[in-house]
Amino acid sequence: MSSHSHATADQLDTIRSIMKSTRIAMLTTVAASGALHSHPMTVQQAEFDGDCWFLASDTADAVQQLQAHPHVNVSYSGSSQWLSLAGTAEVVRDQAKKSELWGSFTDVWFEGGETDPSVVLIHVKGESAQYWESPGKVATLVGVVAAKVTGDQPQTGSSESVTV
Repeated sequence: MSSHSHATADQLDTIRSIMKSTRIAMLTTVAASGALHSHPMTVQQAEFDGDCWFLASDTADAVQQLQAHPHVNVSYSGSSQWLSLAGTAEVVRDQAKKSELWGSFTDVWFEGGETDPSVVLIHVKGESAQYWESPGKVATLVGVVAAKVTGDQPQTGSSESVTV
């Protein structure tokens, strides 16, 4: 595992791949009490360049919490890949960006539609990422069984920590 070197092009491609293969991410914010709260958010199909975007109601707990404490974490969980993205978040009111991210199923969550002024963007500026990849369930099981027989540590995948 690396110790927060700057992400290479290949590492950014891996991060993008994990994000694109995940439909729901968990956005963790800090409440006024200091407690951590995680909120399920639909992953937007924007190209990851160190930033990620979400749509939310301006009255949502996540929006209120990140305005007071902008440090957040976004976690993505796939079948054999996982990503934890730490950064800072801000609430953005930008109709052009909202239109860019608006999808055919977004109307289900926001009755007022794309021009509803209560729908805001959450912009997360990634600072660091840690991701894990495994070779899949069968290969992991084989590795664990082999490790049990040999007494070695199982080879169940890789992990990287990078600055984005």
